[in-house]
Amino acid sequence: MSLHPITETSDSSSQSEKLYTPREVAHELSLSVESLRLYEREGLLVPYKLDSGHRRYTQSDIEWIVCIQRQIHENKLNFAGIRYILSMLPCHEMKPCCLEDQKTCPAGVASCRPCWDFDVTPCRIKGENCRTCVVYQQVLNVDNLKKILSVKFKCD
Repeated sequence: MSLHPITETSDSSSQSEKLYTPREVAHELSLSVESLRLYEREGLLVPYKLDSGHRRYTQSDIEWIVCIQRQIHENKLNFAGIRYILSMLPCHEMKPCCLEDQKTCPAGVASCRPCWDFDVTPCRIKGENCRTCVVYQQVLNVDNLKKILSVKFKCD
């Protein structure tokens, strides 16, 4: 990739992380900046936000965006289909929640949306950041995501 990253220090770690502007990502992937915003509005992507509110993307985000595009163009999935697949992530197994949180979380078993697509969840009420949550981080690791979801579909 020929992107020229901006190096910022992440709030959650002392390591520098390469961050790309929406324009850089859109140009490199031959899509519009509005498409990136649409992926975010549709609950498929949680960009990194600077203190100024500007969005930035990591290399993992870029790989995830490529995966989203592949699902749309090659596998003919729409946003609802992708959200439904993401809703199958066993977030309560991946992130230990107390029983009360599991019962009150709108991203429970009957949901057709991933947990980070809800405005009010027990995690968010406690001030947790979806971007750094173990559940969302698994999405950014596409190979690991495939393994997690294949376990859900495995027939014994």
